[in-house]
Amino acid sequence: MVDVGGQRSERKRWFECFDSVTSILFLVSSSEFDQVLMEDRQTNRLTESLNIFETIVNNRVFSNVSIILFLNKTDLLEEKVRKVSIKDYFPEFEGNPHCLTDVQKFLVDCFRTKRRDQQQKPLYHHFTTAINTENIRLVFRDVKDTILHDNLKQLMLQ
Repeated sequence: MVDVGGQRSERKRWFECFDSVTSILFLVSSSEFDQVLMEDRQTNRLTESLNIFETIVNNRVFSNVSIILFLNKTDLLEEKVRKVSIKDYFPEFEGNPHCLTDVQKFLVDCFRTKRRDQQQKPLYHHFTTAINTENIRLVFRDVKDTILHDNLKQLMLQ
């Protein structure tokens, strides 16, 4: 497992780490739609995450790789949607800005549309709360099963 997060200056070295990758776990904070980057006070954090995601999922190196998207901090997102309208930051949002389900669907759709080739392996997504250990345990069990299933399929053992 390789953590490729961090500041923009570190990102150029990512791709040399990915020789035989079978799955990518992409973790993003679902509650940061109204925040900006520390190193660039003009760039929205969710927009930056979407741009990074787009770069990764559309790289030919990863065309046969399972992508598992973790939208973390669901507890904070739930609190935030009561007070802050996502429409103020993403005017294209069409649902109820104070409905958690509508906001979550929008977030998943934002990431899905970044993938140019829809024929690639499916994009799996999970809304998580890292401090909820039961939630994380169940999600990682599902992820482990997904990765195992994909690897077996690639080996034509299934």
